[in-house]
Amino acid sequence: MIKNILFDIGSVLISYDREATVREYSFYSESIPQEKFCKEHVFLPGFLPALERGEITGEEYYEHFIKISGCCLSFRHFAIIWSKHFTEIEPMIDFGWHLSRLYRVFFLSDTSLLHIPALYDIFPSLLFFHGQALSFELGVMKPERAFFERALEKLGLVAEECLFIDDLEANVSSASNCGIYVVRHIEPEATIAAVFRKLERRPA
Repeated sequence: MIKNILFDIGSVLISYDREATVREYSFYSESIPQEKFCKEHVFLPGFLPALERGEITGEEYYEHFIKISGCCLSFRHFAIIWSKHFTEIEPMIDFGWHLSRLYRVFFLSDTSLLHIPALYDIFPSLLFFHGQALSFELGVMKPERAFFERALEKLGLVAEECLFIDDLEANVSSASNCGIYVVRHIEPEATIAAVFRKLERRPA
């Protein structure tokens, strides 16, 4: 029986405008013209995975960002912009609140201390979860199998009692391989219908 609903956060509950984030940071670069400033100057390929696995701190990431981007701004200003360009996916958040009244709800997400708990201050509408397992706490990222194994252990959950919702095929495939029921999120209406179908067909 499904007793627990597991949500990814990004692109499922809230959307992130990376282009707007890059554009805003470009205003502060003293070495790279705005027309040449790009996502690699912000979402640093060599350091972002380390940040989201908890291997480096937000402050350490910021130091690398300053050197690579040429931006002149404080860590606080950097952190505000980092979490600024999010938008609620309202139907999914409403659905999350509905499910939280019937099931235990948990967040399983690849993220960092630069986003959590800042996003909960910006979007208190997200505060319908009963617990969370995040990549920077677990030391591993989706879609690695170890992410789901560690998440289940941390939260004290049984795979066969969980339904996981994520937008990436690789992530839902990995969760399924661990014995977790899954729904791949494409758009709210289809996701909500698919979740209800899974819940109706769950084993007795």
